Amino acid sequence: LYPHNPTKVQKKEIRNITMAPTTTNYLDDDRFDGLYLNIANQTQGIEPLLDTVFSFLRRKSDFFAGPPGSSNGKDDAGTEAAIAKVNEVLKKHADIYLRDKRRKEEVELEKKKKKEKQLRRNEEEAPKKKAGQEEDVIE
Repeated sequence: LYPHNPTKVQKKEIRNITMAPTTTNYLDDDRFDGLYLNIANQTQGIEPLLDTVFSFLRRKSDFFAGPPGSSNGKDDAGTEAAIAKVNEVLKKHADIYLRDKRRKEEVELEKKKKKEKQLRRNEEEAPKKKAGQEEDVIE
């Protein structure tokens, strides 16, 4: 898509989006969350949501044709490039998900260890406090 040239986005079909360089970090971009949530609610499932995305790319772009010059004499080279790109992006987001999940689990484990350590300290200090209170009573 042509974010730097809004007049081209208004055309019926969008061209050359397959290998367009991305200068913006879209990994945590939440500007379109409302739009995607709306689509997800209307399609009522992940597969239908993905179908709408790929249907858009198939009907309104050259995504499945591949980048210019990618045919190398093969009729399906563009489609292979599209599948490779989708797999690349999917793998990138799966890796991010797994990394974040591991970090969250590590944080939770660390919290649990700190809590258990504090409970042990409290249990160890309880008899000392009780003994100290008894001495106060005896005097």
